[in-house]
Amino acid sequence: MPDKAAPSIADNLEPLLRMGEDAVSVDEIVARVERGEGLAPVVTLLVLPVLIPLPPGVSMAVALPLLFAAPQMMIGRKDLWLPKRLADRRIERDRLRKGVERVMPWIERLERVVRPRLTFLTGHVGAVVAGAVCTLMAVVLVLPLPFANLFPALTVLLFSLGLARRDGLAVIVGCGALAIAVTAIVWGLHGARLGLHHLLR
Repeated sequence: MPDKAAPSIADNLEPLLRMGEDAVSVDEIVARVERGEGLAPVVTLLVLPVLIPLPPGVSMAVALPLLFAAPQMMIGRKDLWLPKRLADRRIERDRLRKGVERVMPWIERLERVVRPRLTFLTGHVGAVVAGAVCTLMAVVLVLPLPFANLFPALTVLLFSLGLARRDGLAVIVGCGALAIAVTAIVWGLHGARLGLHHLLR
C-alpha cells in the first residue's frame, strides 16, 4: 500500500447531508465511502453504530453488515459486494441525514488523530491479518455474548481505521483492544456457562 493516507471518510460522507433525493440506496452510500481505496473505510463506517449503546438484539442486527465487509477486506477486494436485496435497500433522506450527523463528529475527531506512520504494518500482510481479525470480531459482535461488544467493536474500528489512514500505530493500539476483547469474551462465556449451570441445578 502507498504511504499516502486515503481520502477523508468525513469528506466523502458530507455530501449526503446536502442530497436532494427522497431516499438513497445502501449501495450508493457505500460507493461514496469506497472511492477506489479498498474496504477499510467502509468497515470503519459500519462499525461506528455498533459502538452506540443499543439493546442486544438491535446491536446484533446493526453488526450484520460487517460480516459481509470484513472478509472481503481480508481478501483485498476494492469494491464491496452485497446481496442485491441489501444493496438496493433505500434509506429515507431524513433518517440518513440524522445518522450521518450523529457519526460525523466521531469520524472527524478520529481522522484528526490518525496519520500515516509505521506504514509497514498496513501493507499487504498487515491488511490480511487486520481483515482476519475484523472478521472474527464481526462474528463475535453478532453473537449474543453478554458484556462482550465494546472491545471487539473498538478492535474493528482501530484496525480498519489504521488501514484506511495508513496508521500502523492505530493497528498496534488495536492489538491491545484485541487482547482485552479476547479476555472479555472468555469471561463472558465463563459467566454464561456458570449461569446455565446454576439454572440447571
